[in-house]
Amino acid sequence: MTRADSALTSARPDSAIPDLVSRSEPTLVPTRDAYTVMSPAWRLAAAGLVWLTLLVIGLGFATQASILREAAVPVFLLLELGIAPTLLAAPMRASRFTLVAVVTSLASTVLIGSAMSRTHVWQPAELMTTVTMVTIVLLTTATVREAMTLGLDRAARLDAAARSSATVDQVEGSADPDAEEARLVALRRRPWVPIATAVGLVLVIASSLLVRSDPTPGGLVSLEGPGWFVGMALLVAAAAFALATHRSPALPLTVLSGVVVLSQAIVYGTPTMVSAARHVGIIDSIRVNGGVTLGQDIFQSWAGLFSGVAWVADVAGIRDVMVIATWWPVMITPMIAIAATVLARRFLAHDGRAWFAGSLFALTLTLNTIYFSPQSLGIVLALCILALALGAGRPSGPTSFAATSRAAAPGELIADGDPAHSARPRASGVVGWWRLGAILALGCTLAITHQISPYLTTAALGVFVVFRLVRPWWTPVLVVGPALLWAAANRSVLGTFITPAAAGNVLDNAAPPVHDGATLAKPLVNTLAFGLPAAVLVLVGVAALAAFLVHRKGRQQWALVLAAASPVSLIVATNYGAEGIFRVTLFAAPWLCILAAMLPWPQRLTRRATTTAVAAVLVVVVGVNVYGNTALDWNRVASADTTRATLAFETEAPAGSALLVPGNGNATPGARTAKYSELQYVPRDSLGGYADTGPGYDAEADERELTREFALGWEATDYYVIVSDVLGAYDERYGFQSYADYERLGRAFAGDVRWQVVYTSPTATLYRLTDPAAVRG
Repeated sequence: MTRADSALTSARPDSAIPDLVSRSEPTLVPTRDAYTVMSPAWRLAAAGLVWLTLLVIGLGFATQASILREAAVPVFLLLELGIAPTLLAAPMRASRFTLVAVVTSLASTVLIGSAMSRTHVWQPAELMTTVTMVTIVLLTTATVREAMTLGLDRAARLDAAARSSATVDQVEGSADPDAEEARLVALRRRPWVPIATAVGLVLVIASSLLVRSDPTPGGLVSLEGPGWFVGMALLVAAAAFALATHRSPALPLTVLSGVVVLSQAIVYGTPTMVSAARHVGIIDSIRVNGGVTLGQDIFQSWAGLFSGVAWVADVAGIRDVMVIATWWPVMITPMIAIAATVLARRFLAHDGRAWFAGSLFALTLTLNTIYFSPQSLGIVLALCILALALGAGRPSGPTSFAATSRAAAPGELIADGDPAHSARPRASGVVGWWRLGAILALGCTLAITHQISPYLTTAALGVFVVFRLVRPWWTPVLVVGPALLWAAANRSVLGTFITPAAAGNVLDNAAPPVHDGATLAKPLVNTLAFGLPAAVLVLVGVAALAAFLVHRKGRQQWALVLAAASPVSLIVATNYGAEGIFRVTLFAAPWLCILAAMLPWPQRLTRRATTTAVAAVLVVVVGVNVYGNTALDWNRVASADTTRATLAFETEAPAGSALLVPGNGNATPGARTAKYSELQYVPRDSLGGYADTGPGYDAEADERELTREFALGWEATDYYVIVSDVLGAYDERYGFQSYADYERLGRAFAGDVRWQVVYTSPTATLYRLTDPAAVRG
């Protein structure tokens, strides 16, 4: 793997460039290969990956092997569709290549699916054929070009080797005083980081495969065995070693950003958030109706992601899209890390610090859980738009900015990313036409996918326009323009989401959600699951502030600070369903992480001290990431049994039927089929709330009262009730009812002969009320 600069300065500042030995200032300069683009061999390998996927798809259709289609089609349309056009672009680094290819795939799939669903010209097979043919043409062109380039490179290397053979013969057998040092350098350059990363990842996957289970009160970590913890330790050690020894930390940090959600997908086999089922229902509706149903709800109007995945599912022949929802975070979380890293490179001269900033952002996202949702795609698109706007062409010669930068004083603390010391010339700020076109395309994709993200992206862009770091000045219009047009076209569904009274009410809008009706104290696990990630974000903010105060104040520093503050505009305008504060942290964190990565580091620390310090930071951040992602699995994960029970209800129940949820509705993975608009989910708080929980709780009386209120107060064709462990877990974790009392309530429903079992499983049961008229009495 290509070496890159360390995120932290080395104990030997002369290790990168020998000329620095004579300098008194410990300023680091990027290594020559820090910005090396992908070689023709690697680009040819990327083309070969697409060819292999197309071959598997072809075999799947030819042999009617559904498993091949279900596996290969989503990989092609969501991940590989953009590889062929990216190969035809100018060579770029692997991280940028991966980001451009995947984002092109996602944007193309969303735009194509949305065009079909919006016009109700639903022709998934025909569009797949067209896309495949275009891909084959582009891929053939790219493969031939890369093969020719590879041949020319090999010929050049052979010629160079032949010319140098005479010189080698002259010095053969002579004593080399630097032989031992050369041997040690070669030893240090062995791929220890990739090897440790691969071993750690294999251990994590193997351990997770051995403990597949439903969520438990202790979360994921209570299920995993020793192998999982050893694997995580290896990944953290690989990342720390890479950062402290001037190796590229790209591989271990990217893996760390997604390894927890990977473990959850393997162990639970179901989405990590109950609300993912609601999004799956929109997809099923699009597939059944051949397009979106405008005016029905806000999800149908902003159905970009859902339309794209509906196209993928139809072509692949996937019946239950919960499979895609389960594995979506495994794909999107590493892309968030890579996108944030590419953005960070616009401000940080050294790859190590850029990777640290990008991964720090991805690892501190647990307050905004990444799951199958438009927001998860929205943040990736937003980061890419910002990276495109801020990544204008860099002049080859030194700019006036570099020419006027001051020299470092002896012993001064220096940040690798400090523009005052950077050997990398500053961006000109003028966005080229092809970048403007890409920003417009991504802006359109973002506009039809998520309601809020375009405006928060525009706010950040506006800051950089003011500081003349982005030109032309109208670049933000390419993002906010499509969003405003789309909102105007779908204004009929926005009425309940726009509250004029909330405008300007910043303190109330910033308040986190409150669970009315809770009578029990919330367990400590709840407080820690939100408090620890919040504390880490506060520490990142403190580090960002310290870096800002230490560095010389330039336009970039001021722009970063104000960009981090720009998301506050959201809670000035609305409370966003009591989730505004979470979105503010989501869009402020990238800039805070970049500033934090600029924090100076003492030059004279030994390598051992540097490694220890970096490892300590990673252990804290990764540990909080693991806890924040998994501590609430018991009440947050849509268990497989519960999702099957709600599917049985929506499949069997006639239109107009109602399902009683004897708990909080947020814990029910409902509305997961196209029938969601024809059925009713009735949570407990719609029937008078919870009975008193505790020693005096009477489960039989509570069950009789719930049944009576449900039959009397709710008009429905048929009446159903679901009893699920997830409901009891949610109620206990949020203080509505103890889990023991919920178990007693479940037994009361099981013992009531008026309720007939429709579906049963170890952790969830669906009942139907046999004689509602008798209950009404």
